[in-house]
Amino acid sequence: MSLKQNYCYKILKKYSLIIDFDGTPTRKTVPSPVEGETYGQWKNRVLGDSASNVVLYTPTEPAHQTRISTLQNRAGAESLEKIFSAFGKTKEKQKKSAINEAIENTEQKYETFSRDTLRYLLEDSSESLEPSVVEFFERFLNTTNPNIDTEKLISDLMTAYNAAVRMYRERS
Repeated sequence: MSLKQNYCYKILKKYSLIIDFDGTPTRKTVPSPVEGETYGQWKNRVLGDSASNVVLYTPTEPAHQTRISTLQNRAGAESLEKIFSAFGKTKEKQKKSAINEAIENTEQKYETFSRDTLRYLLEDSSESLEPSVVEFFERFLNTTNPNIDTEKLISDLMTAYNAAVRMYRERS
């Protein structure tokens, strides 16, 4: 959204006025309303001296015989269309960003779990676990990462279990 379109949108939000003008806004933020202010005072204060061809889009009911093409020519809403188009694009970007963030958070939830969870499970069953099993899990607790990678844990468990079964078979 261009600087001018963004400024017009901010005016819409603050004053409930749909506006268009030629020039560049002299301010970055739209000032707050002033009680009893006239249009001329408002225009100078909010838009500055460099704004020209200021148009306010106000609801009017045209005569029934007025041609649509006449209304379209009067409206001259090309800039307004750009504002709404840019607003739609901005909203679409925000929506996509929120969706991507939700996907990442969901993946994070299922790909990892906190070290505290593993620590709690170890403490809860430490009396029934063999010392080598406790040592195995302590390695994961001593990593610097606050979350434990589920895939890595399962892979390491499979490797350790496979090695233990192989050693058992070789000795049997």
